Amino acid sequence: MLRLPGVIRRNPIHSVFAGIALLIVAIGVWHTQLEIDAHKSRVAEREARSLPAPPAATGINASSVAIAAPALLPQKQPQLEWPASLRDSEPDGAVTLDALGQVQPSIELRRLFDYFLSALGERDVAAIRALLLAHVRDRHGDAIANQVAALFDRYVDYQQALAAMNAPPGEALRERLERVRDLRHRLLDPAMAEAFFGDEERYTEYVLDRRDALADRSLDAVERDRRLQELDARLAPEQRAQMQEANTALLVDEQNRQFDALRLDPAQRQAEREALFGGEAAQRLAAADAEQTAWDARVAAYVQARNALRADARLDTAARDRAITALRARSFDAAEQRRIASLEAIGQL
Repeated sequence: MLRLPGVIRRNPIHSVFAGIALLIVAIGVWHTQLEIDAHKSRVAEREARSLPAPPAATGINASSVAIAAPALLPQKQPQLEWPASLRDSEPDGAVTLDALGQVQPSIELRRLFDYFLSALGERDVAAIRALLLAHVRDRHGDAIANQVAALFDRYVDYQQALAAMNAPPGEALRERLERVRDLRHRLLDPAMAEAFFGDEERYTEYVLDRRDALADRSLDAVERDRRLQELDARLAPEQRAQMQEANTALLVDEQNRQFDALRLDPAQRQAEREALFGGEAAQRLAAADAEQTAWDARVAAYVQARNALRADARLDTAARDRAITALRARSFDAAEQRRIASLEAIGQL
């Protein structure tokens, strides 16, 4: 693993860049268009069907019989087809329950929501919701699935509002963070907002404070180091480890962009990386470069062959689809095929 702390002390300007980049990631906006109207109509329909039967004292009518029937006559749930990008993968995250067996908002639940929502582009929100609830119902039953559904709907509403939030000209990053925090508290409620985003918000504030300390010209070297140590003490040990890994990844990414812009040859890249990260890490990064170059070449060859098949007038739609599927299978292993299919589904390839 790369040793970040020494790197940061020797190169404070890199820490500023890493902090800003991390902030942008932390409070970035989803730009996916969610199909909320259709989703809510389906939600209302499903909830109407899932209402409990009224007490016997109120009498029985046709609608109450229809609602009660599933409990009396178990019915087999239809098998839902999973999106290509999620097939053969284990759902990330989990449903967490409190001491009373009720659903408790947690970062694990947010990860579960994000796992299913990663299929946007292949499926609409209503289909993703149905798939999520089938997954939860299979493991926890109808009552827990109903609770998860309510939290998921609020999370989707929040994501839609976040996507529609435009930053005013000249808005400071702290102001942006505060507006996002207010939105979360309004649409999710404070407890859910804390469970889903509390650690992320505190870390973002830490990044901003660290950036300000590094940019403060009124501080001498000793005062700046003391201030940075105070800020670091606010982080839990696991957060410090995550920060080091995230900042290192950002530094590597920024350095690679600079290398590409300057058109440095492999020997120059190696020398620069050794100066910043050390010889062993530089070797690993060179190997990663080679892997990425090989991957890019394979993808380019696939896209060229796929586009030729798409343009072949001799093939009808079914034959063209079969040929492209066979080409994908020849070009990539199973995990890579899912990655390629997902990129194609969202128009990125």
